[in-house]
Amino acid sequence: MFQWDLFVILVLLYLCAYIWAIFGGAVFVGRLLSPYKDKDSTKKPMGLSGAGRKIGQIERAIILTLALMGEFGTISFVFVAKSMARFEQLKEREFAEYYLLGTLLSIFFALFTAILIQGIITLITVTLIPELQTLWGS
Repeated sequence: MFQWDLFVILVLLYLCAYIWAIFGGAVFVGRLLSPYKDKDSTKKPMGLSGAGRKIGQIERAIILTLALMGEFGTISFVFVAKSMARFEQLKEREFAEYYLLGTLLSIFFALFTAILIQGIITLITVTLIPELQTLWGS
């Protein structure tokens, strides 16, 4: 028999995970990168205003999805695609370090969120609903 209460709980958990990874991750990455931003730069910023933040949000959503699906190897393609788009800029050491730090923080945040959500789901299915333990394989 289908249990709507469990379904609703899981949908809300996944929704919270995506909101946390996308928006909480933006704050997390932004705060940790803020000491490294070049505030005295006289160079005109390249690209669209705020695009880096949006790219990071999409990146975390994709990585969270892949991690929840168990497709950890595919996560490398996200990193490769971002690196290809920034290939010329990566020749500048300062930018490359900033880019790498931001990307790794973003990936870490998304993976940590996936691990946390999977742990909560396992806890719910094993502790609160033991009859579903065999169904979920936990």
